[in-house]
Formats: sequence, structure tokens, C-alpha cells
Amino acid sequence: MPRSTVHRIVHRVTEEVVAIRHKVIHLPKTQDELQPISRGFAGLARHRAFFKAAGAIDGCHVRIKPPSGPDGQCYRNRKLFPSIILQAVCDHQGRFIDTYVGWPGSVHDSPLYRSSLYPPPGHFILADGGYPCLQHPPIQGVGAQRFNSHHSRARSIIERAFGMMKTRFQAIFLQALEVHHTFVPHVITA
Repeated sequence: MPRSTVHRIVHRVTEEVVAIRHKVIHLPKTQDELQPISRGFAGLARHRAFFKAAGAIDGCHVRIKPPSGPDGQCYRNRKLFPSIILQAVCDHQGRFIDTYVGWPGSVHDSPLYRSSLYPPPGHFILADGGYPCLQHPPIQGVGAQRFNSHHSRARSIIERAFGMMKTRFQAIFLQALEVHHTFVPHVITA
């Protein structure tokens, strides 16, 4: 089969999968959809303070072939390899409910945070120290240590979700993607 045919097929299938991703990967739209997620995070944390958790967020760098030209430096992350950022939010079962792929590796901002689309008022997203803490818990000392322990228990689900994804799709996550950097977000999303 000619390479151009394979190229066309891969692009077409990838675009079709990306076009229907919202049927599988979507934020909860109603309180009825959000309630089991919040209950699930409280169960993971083993504490009722997490009944308002609406997801766990994290990101990873996906290694890419360095783009040529002066723009190529924008893709170098803090570890000095070219990458594109995948940011994802998962529910209490490790299912992705939001993904964003496309920022060059040197960018540290979160589109979900900047657009204020999620979480709904009164809820929060669990994150590591790489994300801003918008509501500081009014606790210190031993109480803060216990809070951090519960938080870590609940937030670890996103780490497991990324681990399962990287294990399943090793060709994408263990070596540099050999596709044009403008097509990388579509491949990762698919």
C-alpha cells in the first residue's frame, strides 16, 4: 500500500475519532451526573470534606519530534526535550471527563482554569502542587497533615489513569511521536 494512502487513512480515522470524543469524554452537565463523582471522591479520600470534589487534574508531556525553525524552541519543556502537553481531568473511577492537548511543552497555564468552565460553584478539583490553590483549607499543623493524606488518597486516581493510558498506548508515550507537531494533538486525543 502506498505511504500516501496510509497517511490519508490514518488522518481520516483520527479525525473521525476526535469528532466523536465528546460522547465518551465530557464534563458532568447536571447535579445528577456530578453527585456520584463527588461521592466517589469522598470514598477515595475516606473523608466527608471531599464530597464537593468534582474531579482530579494532572498533566504530562508527550515527547514529539522537534519542529524545525525558530518556533521549535517553544516546544522544549523544563527537562529540555520537545513536547506537547496533555492535561486531563478524571472522575473517581479514573475515567477521563476532560482532556486538552496542544500547548507547547514550555507553557504552564491551564485552559480549564483560565476559562472557568469547571468545576461548578461550591465544588473543587483535586490537583498537585503544579496548580494554583484557589481555596486554602483553614487548617494547620496535624490537621493539615491529615488533610494532605486524604487529598493524596483521592488525587492519586489521576496518576493511575495516566499510568493505565501510558501502558496501553506505549507507542505514543514512550518515544517521540514521528508526526507533524500540528497533528500530534489529534493523535493523542484519539
